Amino acid sequence: MKFDQVDAAVAGTRFMSSKQGRTMYDFIVKHSLPRVLELGFAYGKSSCYFAAAVDELGEGHVLTMDRTDALDRKPNIHELLKKCGLTEHVTPVFAHTSFTWELMKLLEQDPQPRFDFVYIDGGHTWDVTGYAFMLVDRLLAPGGWVVFDDLNWTLAGSPSTRDSGWVKKLSEEERTTPQVRKVFDLLVRTHPGYVDVRERNGWGWARKAPESEASRRRFLGRSR
Repeated sequence: MKFDQVDAAVAGTRFMSSKQGRTMYDFIVKHSLPRVLELGFAYGKSSCYFAAAVDELGEGHVLTMDRTDALDRKPNIHELLKKCGLTEHVTPVFAHTSFTWELMKLLEQDPQPRFDFVYIDGGHTWDVTGYAFMLVDRLLAPGGWVVFDDLNWTLAGSPSTRDSGWVKKLSEEERTTPQVRKVFDLLVRTHPGYVDVRERNGWGWARKAPESEASRRRFLGRSR
């Protein structure tokens, strides 16, 4: 499915912008990354962009996760996918608490890598996003990409969270620290299994080392 078609269908829906959607769509198609995992879909707008790219490739699927309250959004992901004609390309998973539990179940079913592209846009805290990355690392195929949204987002700076009771109970440091950036800087940049780690278009990007590169790094690590 061409980008312009889905972009017109999802116009006016939050959150991913048309420009961001174009970046994601082009990247997935250009690098042929058909097996997509998305953590945090909200209304499902980003899921539609991913699904359109998968459709354009002619293979693959999008597995996307969010909490059960995402069903209450207007429109919700089912409605948006139907409007785009992309329902068959996406499997939404609704978690009661966190997508980390659903990732655990994926590892239980089959611990082998099964995704080529992972987009993390949920949780936004050190513990949820950090643990999600450790689980995603097990599920991401060598040579695959992981992208982190909202590197500079904070609990205190968000109108949707700053007045929440659970946020007010946190320390000022926790409320004002960009926690996704901490995950990206402390866990991803320093991870020996990732290459091409960079910031671009407001996102944190990292490619899991291909098998040959990963083997070389393991060898160098043992020889030191």
